[in-house]
This record gives sequence, structure tokens and C-alpha cells, in this order.
Amino acid sequence: MNSRESSAENLLVQRYQLLEIVGSGAMGKVYRAKDKTARQGTVAIKILAKALDDMKMIDRFQQEATISALLSEMSPHIVKVSDYGVDHNKVPFYVMELLEGENLADIIEFHPISLQKFFDFTRQICFALETAHNGIIFQGKVCPVIHRDLKPTNIFVIDGEDGKEQIKILDFGIAKVSQDDQNQAQEEFVGTPRYASPEQLQGHDIDNRADIYSFGIIMYEMLTKRLPWQPEHNSVGEWYKAHVEIPADDIPPTLDIPPELRELIMQCLEKNPQDRPQNAGEIRQKLDFIGRKFFNFSPALESNSQDNKTTYLFSNHPHSPNEQKEDLRTFLLNTKWPVSKPQQKIVFPRVVKYENKQIPTLCTMLDGEDIEQRMGNVRYNQFIFQSYPHPMILWLTALYSEELGARWLPCYLDLKTNMGRQIASLLSDSTKYHLLFFALNQSNECQGILSYKILLKQRTNLKQWLSVSQMLDVKDQRQAMSSKKKLQRDLEGLKIHILQELENNTDEEINA
Repeated sequence: MNSRESSAENLLVQRYQLLEIVGSGAMGKVYRAKDKTARQGTVAIKILAKALDDMKMIDRFQQEATISALLSEMSPHIVKVSDYGVDHNKVPFYVMELLEGENLADIIEFHPISLQKFFDFTRQICFALETAHNGIIFQGKVCPVIHRDLKPTNIFVIDGEDGKEQIKILDFGIAKVSQDDQNQAQEEFVGTPRYASPEQLQGHDIDNRADIYSFGIIMYEMLTKRLPWQPEHNSVGEWYKAHVEIPADDIPPTLDIPPELRELIMQCLEKNPQDRPQNAGEIRQKLDFIGRKFFNFSPALESNSQDNKTTYLFSNHPHSPNEQKEDLRTFLLNTKWPVSKPQQKIVFPRVVKYENKQIPTLCTMLDGEDIEQRMGNVRYNQFIFQSYPHPMILWLTALYSEELGARWLPCYLDLKTNMGRQIASLLSDSTKYHLLFFALNQSNECQGILSYKILLKQRTNLKQWLSVSQMLDVKDQRQAMSSKKKLQRDLEGLKIHILQELENNTDEEINA
């Protein structure tokens, strides 16, 4: 019995009561534990197998906790991590939600999987992969996360709050944060050989399509209850040969599934990444099409409610799409300049309520002639995050024409204030925002509107920054001014580069 097991009844950092071991692996053991600070606070705690003497293992363990924590904020289909620390023996641990259910490997082996369940499970897996592949903030950039060890034992099925089965992907211990480094050395193989892609086994640089290959094996196994290859021995060499040289077995013709589904799964198993579906969203769309066409399968509208919301507008008065847009525009044009704001050239954010929806807008006051001349300008926007010493976002909006030059409209969102967080959250869930113009010394009504796109990578950034800001402990609110001044200096340094981009641009809108 090791020291951890013999002291399992002790409190971990005076908070978590370890109860029993519920799992183990190469990196450590997982305990069921009681969080004594929360009601009904049963959690799972993963504890590293070694003390703080193997820095490579420690870095990997901490990376797993960090990646899972960030990704789970964006998707309900990734196991949620809530805490990370080091115990009195200098052994790292992290706390995650306790999953009560079965892993997909056991379901494949012991239970029949109907086509309805197949479509439901695979769609949820697609959502989780989309979230990971869209990326997290790493060293100031949005970097895709490749799982590298996607397999049925790392996919858990639990009963969701709505009573339906919910997928949870776990074990990001060997995930790769892709940084587009063209000078990377040949990669060391990590993963499980029977589910690894050819490029992974060969030590080549990998991207999200390595996970798509593994997902193809999982889909094949869910339908056939066997793997697409049957090597004589379960060795790395045999699996290398299978994945690199031997074509996957066809799905048995006796299995009554649509040819389109067969084709999709076999496409995922192509040796060359270029021949596979290029992203998980493409797979999900094809699965939805096949499900509707052959089985009248109607997917849930919000299977990934935290990061891929499908929103439908309902109104008491039916409108065509164009009429709906005109109604919103008319509503915004009737917006008044707030009495609390001075009548001067300023920029500020404002949440506008329209038909039970909250719409993010940016309000600015300019000379009336300037507004008229700016309505046809090239539009530019960018979001920049400053985490230290105070979490703050520079929300930069700009207008440009060759004759007038650039009009800079910077706005600063303090992520430790309710308003700043609300605006950032709305922007992260919106595909566009509206710039409302008001004329200096004229009517208080809006004189014009321009709409700006918010790209997926920008929304991903905003969600990440909101998550990071919650974990930052700000002891002095006066530090907000330091972060704002830092962002102002950064903006001055960026202006020359932005102007060069605007001068060479032929598009109507640029999103950085």
C-alpha cells in the first residue's frame, strides 16, 4: 500500500475528503472525494503518480488540467475541471466533475447501439471536437487543441440534467496545443496505437485530422463491434503496419446502414489527411443530413449549448427575413442618446433590448458631416486582451477611407465589472454588433448604423478571456487604469500596421 492509499482518509488541502479509488492510469489515480465546502459536493480528484521531481510529467499533468478547464467552459461535452493544486507531499492534483455512467468501450461491448443512439452520440462527440479544434488561448494566440488519444475508454456517457444521455470527453493529458510552428522537430509518438492515425505513428506533425481518423475508428466500432483491422498481434509494430499500409476493412454489407454513412466513415479512415473530412463540423453536417434523409432523425437544436447555439427568432407578427432586418434597423434608428452621457465625441458600449433579445451596440457621437462621409468606409474591428495586472479587453472599431484616413473608435471593457462582463459575454455569443452614430449638437436620435461581423475566432477569444478573468484575483481596482494605459500604448503601436492593412485592402470589412 503506497502513502497515498494509506492516507486516503485524510483531507486533501483541508478541503477534499478522499473516499475511494475509482480509476487509475499511467499518470496517476482518480479518487471519489467529498468537497467539504459544497453541498452534495462529490467530485473526482486525479492525483499525479509521482511527487514534484519529474518536470515533464508535471507539465503534462498541469496542461491536462488547464486545457480541460478552458474547454469545459465552452462545451458541456468535455469533462469540467474546477480546481488545481499541490498537496502537502508536493504531489499535484486537479478536481473535476464526478462522472456517473459508463465509458463508450463498455457500451460497445455489452450493449446494442441503435442508429438513433449512434447519431446522438456521434453528434455530441463532433461538438466536443469542434470546441477543442477551434482552440484555446495559449501564449496570446488562439491555438487548436488536438486530443491525440481519442478512444472509447476516453468517452463517457452519463445521464444529463434533462434525463437524456450526454457525452463527456476526458483525458487531455497528451493533447497537443497546435501553434503553427513550421520548425517543429519530428514528434514523439504518444497515444494508443490501435486508435492512432498514420501520421501520428510515423512521428509527423499532426493537426485536427488525426482526431478525425480516430473518430472514424470509433464510429466503425460502434456499428460493427470490431476494429477496421485485425492484426495477428496487439503490438505497436502490427498496428503501425495496419494504419500505415493496410486499407481498412469495409463495413460488412450485412449491416443495414445507408451507403452515405458507410462512405463517411471510410472517408474518415483514409491514410492521407487530405482525403478525410477536414473538420468535425463537416462530419456533423453530413451525419445530420443522413439522419434526416433515411431515418427522419431530427437533432436537438442546442446539443452544444455553450459554444454552438442554434437560435431561432419568434415574433407575434410574421415577417420575411428582409422585413425582420428592416424592423431591427428602424428600432435602432429610434434609439436616443442617453441623458446621462455628455454631448461630445465619445464612444461607449450599450446593451439594447429588442423583442426579448439583448443586442450589443457601440454608440459614438461625431459631426453630422463626418457621419455622412463615413457611412461607406471600410470597416475594421479587433479585440485585444490584457490580463495583468487587471483583466481588460480593448474593443477596437475603426472606419477608413483613402480621402479621410482612419477614424479610431476604441472601447475598453473591464472584465471585473458587471457591465464589462455582460458586454463581452454578449459579443462572444453574437455574430455581429451594431455601431450607432449620433450627430453632435443635433437631434438626440440615431443618425446611422453600421454592422460589424464577429468572427468565430474572435468569439472563441472572448469566451477564453472571460474564463481566464474569473480565475484572476484582483486586489486593487486601481490596477484597471494600468491595464487600460497598457492597451492604449499597444493601440498606438498597432495603428501603423492596421493602416497598412487598410490601405492595401479591397474588401468592405476586415476582422483581425
